[in-house]
Amino acid sequence: PIHPLKAMVWDYPLLKRLIKDNDVIHHHYPYPTMEFTLLRYLKQMSNKKFIITWHANIKNSRWSWIERIYNPMIEKLLGRADLIIVTSPQLFEASTILQKYKDKVHTIPLSFDPKYSSVNSKTYPSNRCFELLFVGKLRKYKGVEYLIKAVENLEVKLKIVGNGEELQNLLSLVEELNIKNKVTFFSNADDNQLAVFYKKADLFVLPSINEAEAFGVVQLEAMANGLPVINTNLASGVPFVSLNGYSGITVEPKDVLELRVSIEKIISNKELYELYSLNALERVNMFSREKMAQAYMEI
Repeated sequence: PIHPLKAMVWDYPLLKRLIKDNDVIHHHYPYPTMEFTLLRYLKQMSNKKFIITWHANIKNSRWSWIERIYNPMIEKLLGRADLIIVTSPQLFEASTILQKYKDKVHTIPLSFDPKYSSVNSKTYPSNRCFELLFVGKLRKYKGVEYLIKAVENLEVKLKIVGNGEELQNLLSLVEELNIKNKVTFFSNADDNQLAVFYKKADLFVLPSINEAEAFGVVQLEAMANGLPVINTNLASGVPFVSLNGYSGITVEPKDVLELRVSIEKIISNKELYELYSLNALERVNMFSREKMAQAYMEI
């Protein structure tokens, strides 16, 4: 067997040639296999522009197990970088390792695919049951179990679009709560089906419970369809995307009661619902593909 760190070092044998043939090296962090390899080629990068886009703090990622030995190494790359891009101000504020490089840090938010978009805001659905939507991987950090518990006693329909290791546990929870009539799972939706889910939904909920949820692009896709958003108060880009009291409501992670009350507040108030919908379309404009591309071109 090969030690995983040794395997990482030799994963990208063509990188040296790519560095030689190009003027700008743009790296997306965290990606430890690539980062360990980049460290080998720092000398070859001496006359190149080196940009790092920092997507998540490693302590909240699947790579957290190497953090203790990893952070001293990543500081060598951060020291060499000409610029460090974060996807939200919150991501920078929550990172202790980035603080000493603050003069290099710029914020460029992520963007959404324009195919998930509508020009019209939502009209309050007064003659039918409210339809709630969750889209994403069914992993523990997504907090979908808290959303399921929150809708137990609400007159709503919930569609859960996604797949993952938590699927069976979530199915069992729905069975246990006896709410199969209001919660429906869609495990293998394609892009066209997903676009329809966004268009038919009334309210989007992202109940993630920790900063492994670094940004939540699905919020942008929902907001581009005029959906108000309920998200969680994480030290990441999540509450930066949809703003509390503007395009939806931000609640504390794992708080079933607060989540339930927030859903009730939005679905019971026509004026508030339609205001959040209008504001969602307004807010999402700052996350366009064109604006993100232009920001990178400028740097």
